[in-house]
Amino acid sequence: MNAASAGRSGAAMAARILAATLAMGGALFSGLLQAQAWPAKPVKLIVPYPPGSSVDGFARVVAQKLSDIWKTSVVVEAIAGAGGVVGTQAIAKAPADGYTLGFIAAPHAVNAALYANLPFDPIKDFRPIASLASTSLVFVVRTDFKGSTIADLIVHARANPGKLNFASNGNGSYSHLTTELLGSAAGVKFTHVPYKNIGQLATDLMGGQVDFTASGISTVRSHIQAGRMKALAVTSTKRADLLPGVPTVGETIPGYESKSWMGMVTPAGAPDAVIAKVETDALAAMKDPAVLSAVAAQVLDLDILESAPFARRIENDIRVWKKIVAEVGVKIQ
Repeated sequence: MNAASAGRSGAAMAARILAATLAMGGALFSGLLQAQAWPAKPVKLIVPYPPGSSVDGFARVVAQKLSDIWKTSVVVEAIAGAGGVVGTQAIAKAPADGYTLGFIAAPHAVNAALYANLPFDPIKDFRPIASLASTSLVFVVRTDFKGSTIADLIVHARANPGKLNFASNGNGSYSHLTTELLGSAAGVKFTHVPYKNIGQLATDLMGGQVDFTASGISTVRSHIQAGRMKALAVTSTKRADLLPGVPTVGETIPGYESKSWMGMVTPAGAPDAVIAKVETDALAAMKDPAVLSAVAAQVLDLDILESAPFARRIENDIRVWKKIVAEVGVKIQ
């Protein structure tokens, strides 16, 4: 190659490098401009659970704070059906322009384990933004149960395989799988009794028709305080503020954890800059006194995870629940 050719080749390469650099810079600048301009219109927040549910109620509190931050409306749309599948599909199929967000909860991972043919991919069709809060369950037993700890329950179950029965608020429900997770971790078998009516479940537990259940703390706290049920352990990794004297399951079975989290997602393909802004603003919202008051009123715990660790939590929960569903052979009719 002569000097002239080498010069032309070098100039061409330099031009290509410059063009690539400008393109990258332009893309970055475009993303920054997009984030600065967003939101230029109202934002929709889809909640795939019924209006008035705990997830819906908390989503509305967060939406109001985000509306204040963004100076535009954040419209909450509760789309219930099929245990969250209908609304979650609506999130997945929405335009990935940053103007439709989703407010999902732990049943998202449960559904991924229960249903083989969901109308969306529970991982690939979404971009997690942040986990914001969670709530744990508490294992409670009938008052005439001879023990007072989760260890006593396990010892009794080992001595009487399959004879201890537990109630849940439905086949494949969070309380069902949380209890099956306990059995798997302890190496014992329980007999499942699903209920459709939570009020009837509580009545039957207090009446001795069933032995124990895993329930939301706010649902059974008054019964515990009145001596109508005995609390054995909570399912989170730390003791609950409302039941400080009740140990965690993990204090007996290290590594055990089951909590129902809530967090925000977008459809896959939403702009990175917008996702980063929503994450930053959502986490800031969780420091607001009004939001913190709502967290306490709804018996929730702050459970803050940024985008990447939240994504890992979802993937890990799906693996855990798929294992339990396969072990137990849970069938949804």
